[in-house]
Amino acid sequence: MDLSFRFDRWFVRLPQSPRDQGRVHRIVLRPPGPHGERECPDSVRIEPDVGLIGDRWDAAVDTPGTEVSLMNVHVLRSLAGEEDRMALSGDNLQVDLDLSEDNLPVGTLLDIGGARLEVSPEPHRPCRSFHQRFGPQGAKKVARANRVGRRGRGVLCRVLQAGTIRVGDTITVMRPQRDA
Repeated sequence: MDLSFRFDRWFVRLPQSPRDQGRVHRIVLRPPGPHGERECPDSVRIEPDVGLIGDRWDAAVDTPGTEVSLMNVHVLRSLAGEEDRMALSGDNLQVDLDLSEDNLPVGTLLDIGGARLEVSPEPHRPCRSFHQRFGPQGAKKVARANRVGRRGRGVLCRVLQAGTIRVGDTITVMRPQRDA
């Protein structure tokens, strides 16, 4: 029996994020070397087909549209408990923005600093490391939010235009035109 609906109340009680214009709260790099190391610079350069310069993911991008990962700062803060544990998620950009499917349909453009990202159709699911770091309850919460379109684990994006992103940058949302 699936009882995951009980996590819906947890998600609804989180602070609401803006829908049209968000903000970058933290940048996270996973440098080459020991798994689990994190750096949180004030700014980062991103490039098409690479992602964040200095992130170990740039050498591993094999699925188009997964160059940059974003996660909602309120969801992450709730799971991590402490601010200094939030970087453990490994998501490149921790943002205050509504990442739901309803707000950011596939193809939505996000302008951040001088860069432009496009929301990918690839789902962002909790991996084994996420499960280990935030526990089975945390993984279940974000998985449930994913299943109901809230993208609890966040969203993956493709880099369309290179640029520099800084902590505090505004994120401007440009949704695709819907057919009438």
